[in-house]
Amino acid sequence: MRTPYVIVNCAMSSDGKTASPTGRQIRISCDEDIERMYNLRNKCDAVLVGVNTVISDNPRLTVKETYVKKPVQPVRVILDTHLRTPMDALTVDNSAKTLIITGEKFSKKYGDNVELVQCSLDKDGFIDLKNLLDLLCKRGIKKLMVEGGSTVIWSFLNHDLVDETFVYVSPMIIGGKNTPYLAKDIKDFEKKSGLKLVDEKRLGPGRLFCFKRKK
Repeated sequence: MRTPYVIVNCAMSSDGKTASPTGRQIRISCDEDIERMYNLRNKCDAVLVGVNTVISDNPRLTVKETYVKKPVQPVRVILDTHLRTPMDALTVDNSAKTLIITGEKFSKKYGDNVELVQCSLDKDGFIDLKNLLDLLCKRGIKKLMVEGGSTVIWSFLNHDLVDETFVYVSPMIIGGKNTPYLAKDIKDFEKKSGLKLVDEKRLGPGRLFCFKRKK
């Protein structure tokens, strides 16, 4: 089965947290990492998030011209089993095409740039990621960027569906027992994900780690 090349991009604090203790998005990346992220997003055919990220953070998921001249907007993909994406969410505005992946057929109508696509579910009742990738591949998506949230990212990693991962680690401590996190530490992340560390460098006040799939 052919599938898109899957890239995970995320940022975490030094204690592995990816959001605030309440689960809301906070700025973890530095200016340099944000610019890198937009350039990477511009090179991908699609960018994917889960519906909880849409509801809590309301991202637009487009490429800003302040970072990339003449950007090519990727298709926005939302994993939304029960179709909870708000009608006024920025991810369904007319600035780019959007695919909302659902677990059943819905008749709800968004704008003309939004398409509802039904996908099979796995044994736990979530969107079946392997079938999803096949579906996206058939739609011409060759490079997919997975941006969040942490549950969606770990689902791709745990199913060994990730080819490359970028993790920016910021020199901040967020704390909180129930705060969303990516991994306990980089070593643990590398071991559990089936990826190997291939590059690391200083970026602004933090460090950027690049992992690729183990062969």
